[in-house]
Amino acid sequence: MVVMYKLFFILLLLNQLSLFAHSNSRDSIRGNSWFMDVNQTLFLGQWGTNTVKPLPVGTYKNVITHGDGTLKNITLTFDDAPDELNTHKLLDILKENDVKASFFMIGENMRGSNIALVKRAYDEGHLVLSHSFSHPRMTDLNATGMSAQLDRTSQRIEEITGKYPLLFRPPYGAINPLVVDVTNEHNMTTILWSMDSLDWAIDDPKPIVQIVGSKIQSGDIIMMHCNSSSVGALTQIIKNLKEQGYTFVSLEDLLKIKAYRQQLNEKK
Repeated sequence: MVVMYKLFFILLLLNQLSLFAHSNSRDSIRGNSWFMDVNQTLFLGQWGTNTVKPLPVGTYKNVITHGDGTLKNITLTFDDAPDELNTHKLLDILKENDVKASFFMIGENMRGSNIALVKRAYDEGHLVLSHSFSHPRMTDLNATGMSAQLDRTSQRIEEITGKYPLLFRPPYGAINPLVVDVTNEHNMTTILWSMDSLDWAIDDPKPIVQIVGSKIQSGDIIMMHCNSSSVGALTQIIKNLKEQGYTFVSLEDLLKIKAYRQQLNEKK
């Protein structure tokens, strides 16, 4: 009964969010809230009529939710990496299907045996990007705390891969003017999403496959997580979307932006 109620609530939520043309819940696997905050609601309500360029919506600049929809290109992104149980399984599936993705990494998780997973993801052509150091809600921090989250994670990624990331996804998608301003001051672009797989809320892979397959649009940034639900759903998602004529491309190629700082003298 509890499972049925939860599924009903998720379906109701999807229906409520249909005015945005996609499911865009702001929760991740570690989230507790079921709803988007006011900032995100206002922002995402306008993304559908914009282009791939960084979107100036109110005070938000250099925040991206989707790519160019003129071609049937899409990209996969995974939050909350690396983890010992699921990251290597996702990498195996991506390798088997010749698909490149982006992994938004949590800084404090990139240690011990997980370092090898970070290196593997990078060596196999995936983007290794920032998802903060300790997965806080960035809107709860002051500017100093935000900067520390960005700097510590980027430095750790650089130590492991040799590349300093320029793309950041805030945990829970939580943004406000200060979060965006601090991110911009670090010469980083805020990357959100336009397609939420809801893998953070659903254990059964089948509904996840159905949600992505039925809601997908050209230019979508698909948000998934490093969890068992995504592992169970990923192979079928890739198969279905390829059969629908979609091409999986990297986040860099979809957005026509750089994922890493290329020159040593370029400001961090």
